[in-house]
Amino acid sequence: MVIWGVTMGLEYLNVIDEVSDDIVERALSIVLNPPIQVINLEGSIARREPFIPSQPNIEYIEVGRLQQIMGPKGLEIFLALDQIVSLTPYSILRSTNPKSLVEVIRYLGGKLHGNLRKIHSLKAVEFRGEDSVKEEILLVLPSKTQVDNVRGKQGLWIWREKTRYGVESPEFEGLVSEILSIGEKLVNLGLKVDVAVDSSTYQFVEDRLYKFNVVTLDMPVDKLKTIYVRDQSVTWLPNPIIGNMALPFRRGEEGVVVEVYHKLGLTPLFRVRWALLDNVLVRAVMEGGNFFVIKGGGGDVVILSGIGVRGSNWATFKVLGELLPEDVRLVGVPLAGYIRNWELGAVHLDVVFSYLGDLGGVRVALVDPSRLGFYSLLEYDRRTGLFKPVELLKLMRELEVIVDEPPRDGASVITMVNALNLGRGRLVADGFNESVNRYLERSYGVEVVRVDIPHLEAGGGGVRCATKELWRS
Repeated sequence: MVIWGVTMGLEYLNVIDEVSDDIVERALSIVLNPPIQVINLEGSIARREPFIPSQPNIEYIEVGRLQQIMGPKGLEIFLALDQIVSLTPYSILRSTNPKSLVEVIRYLGGKLHGNLRKIHSLKAVEFRGEDSVKEEILLVLPSKTQVDNVRGKQGLWIWREKTRYGVESPEFEGLVSEILSIGEKLVNLGLKVDVAVDSSTYQFVEDRLYKFNVVTLDMPVDKLKTIYVRDQSVTWLPNPIIGNMALPFRRGEEGVVVEVYHKLGLTPLFRVRWALLDNVLVRAVMEGGNFFVIKGGGGDVVILSGIGVRGSNWATFKVLGELLPEDVRLVGVPLAGYIRNWELGAVHLDVVFSYLGDLGGVRVALVDPSRLGFYSLLEYDRRTGLFKPVELLKLMRELEVIVDEPPRDGASVITMVNALNLGRGRLVADGFNESVNRYLERSYGVEVVRVDIPHLEAGGGGVRCATKELWRS
C-alpha cells in the first residue's frame, strides 16, 4: 500500500496512469460523493435554546470501504482523483459530463505532477512572512442574490442582523462599497488589485472597476462568505495552497477560489485534504485566517495556526508536516471557543493576533491574551506526530519579537487587530478602532490607512479577512 505523504506523492498520482478510463469514470462518482462518516460534536452541547452557532464535525473515511468499492488500490485511486478534482475549477466540474471529465482529470493530473516537483524542492527561505512588502491583493465581490440568501437567516450564517450603526446587514450596496473602498485605498498606495466579480454584479459596479484587474465568474448563490477571501487558501508562495473550510455552509468556497486563481494565471500548488491514521482517512480543516508566517531575526520560519472552533485539526498539521520543508516550524495556538454567542469566541487566529514586523528595529506582535493560549502553545513534532507545549513568550523571544496588547476601549473584538499588513510598518485597518489605531501610530510609528467596514464586521470579518496577498515570483 502506498502511504500518504509528500515523499510518495508522485507515486500515488501515477496510479491514474495505470488504470483505464472506465475505472477512472467509476471512481469519480465515489470521489464526488465519498463515503464519509461523521462524528457530530454538537451532540455534546446542551440545547437550552432553539439555536446555537455551528460547531465543527469530525469527518473520516474507512480505507477498507474504499478498497471494497474500488479494489485493492482504492486508497491510491481515491487520493489521486480527490486531489485532482479538488483543484479543478468548479465551473468545469459543474458543466462537464463524466466522460469528458476523465480527459480533464488526466490533463490536470499531469500538471499536478509538476507542482509536486516544486513541493519537493521548497526551501524555508522562499516563504513570504506576514510583514513581507505586498504588491498585489485579491478581493471578491458578491452577488445581490448571495446577499438576499442570507437576509433573515443571519443566525445560521453567523452574521449580525444589524451593523454597529444600526443598519440591517448584510446589505448588497454596503458590502460592495466597503470592499471596493479597500481596493481603491490599495490602488492609491501603489498596489495592483485584482477583483473577482460575480457576473450579475458587474453591471452595478462597472464605473468603479476601471482601476482594477477584473475577472468575472458565476458564483454559487449560497456562498456569500467567499468575500472573506483570506479563508479558502494560503499564499505563502507564488502558487497558492488550498485548504478546507470547517463548517458545511462554507464548504464549496474553495472551488470558487480555485476558479479565480486559474483565471489569474496562478495554478494552485496543492490542496490539504486528508491524513491517514490507522486505516482511516481524516479530513483536514484548514482556513487561511488561522495562519501567520513569522520569519525571525536568525532566519527561523514559524507558521502559527489557530486551533479552535474552526481551527486547524490534527490532520492539517500532519499533511503540512509532510508537505513543507523540515526547517519550517508548525505551532498551534489554542483559541477561545463559543457555545451560544459566536462573538465571544475567536473564530480565527487573526482576530486575536497580529504580526506587525520590524518597526524601527523592533519586531512587534499584537495579542488579545484573553482569547488565545497566551502561555501554552502546541508545537507539532513531525517525527512522532505529537504536540509538545511551548510558551508563547518563549517562542516570541526566540524569534526576537516583543508582544503588546493594544487598548480595547471602544474597539471591535472582531477587527481590533485584524488588519492587512502591507509591510514596512503600513497597515490597512478598520477606522472604527481609533484607540488602537492611534496607539500604533503613537507607540510604533505605524502608518494606519483607515477604512470603514461595518457590514464586513457584522459578518465576522475585518480587512485582513477580506483581502488576500498574491505573489508572482
